[in-house]
Amino acid sequence: MFRRYSVNFELFSIFLDGFSVFVALVLTSFAHLWLAGFLFFTKKICNLELPIFYYAVFPVIWIYLNLGLSLYDGRKNMRYADEFLRLILSSLLATISLAGLLYFVPTVFARSLFIVFILIAIFFMGIWRVFIRLYWRKQYSHKQELRRILIVGCGNTGRKVASQFTRPPASNLEIVGFLDDDPEKLKNTPDILGSTNDLERVVDFYNVNILVIALPARAFSLESNIVDRLRMKPVKIWIVPNAHRLSLFQCDVIDHLSSVGVPLIDVRAPSISDEQRLHKRIFDLIVSSAMITVTLPFMILIAILVKLDSPGPIFFRQKRVGENTQPFEMLKFRTMVQNAEKLASQVVKTDERGNTLHKHRNDPRITRLGHFLRRYSLDELPQAFNVLLGQMSLVGPRPEMPYLVEKYKSWQYVRFTLPQGMTGWWQITGRSDKPMHLNTEDDLYYIENYSIWLDIKIILKTVNIVISGRGAY
Repeated sequence: MFRRYSVNFELFSIFLDGFSVFVALVLTSFAHLWLAGFLFFTKKICNLELPIFYYAVFPVIWIYLNLGLSLYDGRKNMRYADEFLRLILSSLLATISLAGLLYFVPTVFARSLFIVFILIAIFFMGIWRVFIRLYWRKQYSHKQELRRILIVGCGNTGRKVASQFTRPPASNLEIVGFLDDDPEKLKNTPDILGSTNDLERVVDFYNVNILVIALPARAFSLESNIVDRLRMKPVKIWIVPNAHRLSLFQCDVIDHLSSVGVPLIDVRAPSISDEQRLHKRIFDLIVSSAMITVTLPFMILIAILVKLDSPGPIFFRQKRVGENTQPFEMLKFRTMVQNAEKLASQVVKTDERGNTLHKHRNDPRITRLGHFLRRYSLDELPQAFNVLLGQMSLVGPRPEMPYLVEKYKSWQYVRFTLPQGMTGWWQITGRSDKPMHLNTEDDLYYIENYSIWLDIKIILKTVNIVISGRGAY
């Protein structure tokens, strides 16, 4: 999803900054003679050619400094002033760093020309930020990209939180109303939309993105009940402290309101840091793009064979539950007969403990080609497009079907605190030989031990297992 506070927008910002620095360097290198005639403080230089290596190094160094100063962290740069102050500071550091780097270049690069390059780069990086902020403001004015907030608790704390959310810089936040169980308030307060019993109805009707719980500490059981009821909805839950025990894996303190004395705790915070998420997304983009490029001819061939093998669509599209219980449509090559889901009741079994087993050998619904595709996991190649779109990751917990997730116990929802993956720890330790209901422990191991190196290890092991065809049917 390409939203303002998403990792995809962060990568987009990094690309634009890198491109801005590159273009500024190109313009300076090719236009120095014209600049010499236009700017009195710039001298004419007959030969100005920087090594090509520097056209890559300059953007990388500047982006690295921007990252170090949190220039791409949307939560820390909600105000214009905060973002542009960080941009100016990173520009000063970049000026010093790049000037030192130019010391090792044999080509003459006049100091006045270097200043021109810095100014052009700052201009480009600043101007695209102005335009993107104007774009977001237009989106907010048309009620698009708004984050709709519902507050549970209409006491002093709830009112204080609401008053701060309605102030700049949080211009994309909209308070839809309150929930409260006090009968007197329900009768006399127009912006109370109902009691906590109406939670799901209000959340769905107003398309609520964020739920803020502003209840006293003694209402912990009610807070716990509210969190449980929203497990399957893509709603962030922020709680005024004393509720840290409700977190799925770890808590994240929302600090953009701390200056006014209203700290909030995000009890559905991701289990990986913003830096880890950025690295993971870059890794996903690089590998999935390479995977699509290399396997595209094979995918075209498989598509033709699927169409010739049996009647029905080429792709099997199935609703799955992704990160933060957000539903999405997962792609696969079709490996079963066209009405396979209607025949599921004939093949689904239960074990001695009452757990549902969805996969077993010799499933009569699988087509001739489907057996081969499943054995070598070729049916899952289209999921690279899900990864490219940001709906999935290369490595992570396997996306489950909604009706299975509805049967989860509270502790199992931890697996939705990071992106779901094409492969994962469960797949390389059992694949289809291990029942789906036993995979949560493996997912917890992955979440608790996550690193980019673990992702690489899992991918390498996955390749080995896929080639051998072990445990797949």
